[in-house]
Amino acid sequence: MTATLDLSVITATYRRPKHLALCLAQFRHQSLANLRVEHVIVSDGPDPFARSLAEAAGAVCVELEQHRGQWGAAAKDVGIEHARGEYVCFWDDDNQYEPHAAAVLYAAAVGVDVGVVQCRHHQRQQPGCVILPREWNGVPRYGDIDTMNVCVRRELARTEPWEDGNPRSGSDYRWIQRLRDRGATMRFVPIVIGDHL
Repeated sequence: MTATLDLSVITATYRRPKHLALCLAQFRHQSLANLRVEHVIVSDGPDPFARSLAEAAGAVCVELEQHRGQWGAAAKDVGIEHARGEYVCFWDDDNQYEPHAAAVLYAAAVGVDVGVVQCRHHQRQQPGCVILPREWNGVPRYGDIDTMNVCVRRELARTEPWEDGNPRSGSDYRWIQRLRDRGATMRFVPIVIGDHL
């Protein structure tokens, strides 16, 4: 499949219509300038609400035959296969994205394999949030990177499945580390694009 768009935003979801509706609204309010984008919604199992919400928003919608779990690993793999963008990024349906999120993710990645940006990460055990990555030395660190921080060249993303047979295969850090082990070139842009909740 030839890339015809600049960026595909992939959202794996499963039976969370309120979260998905908010995510779709945030995508509609992106400041894109001339960026050619699509929103690919992948339901991790049968979910009529996801299909109807995605279709009403003009998003691409794909549905797995059964729920697979593992942080949506299989759904992300299916999203990559359906993506038409030169680059892909992953928006969880329960995060919040600034209006510049898609444009910043793309700008960080264009011309390299992986673009890394920042997000606010709200701590479960304590009040407040931290900015991830906390510091950047060119190497993603466990606990300091999240899926929403990265934009990846689609052809590279296809070389490393999220679902790799390991029980923790859906881990964003493990997936990004495997891309890095392949020699992926990375660029860091210190702009916050939203909140990981």
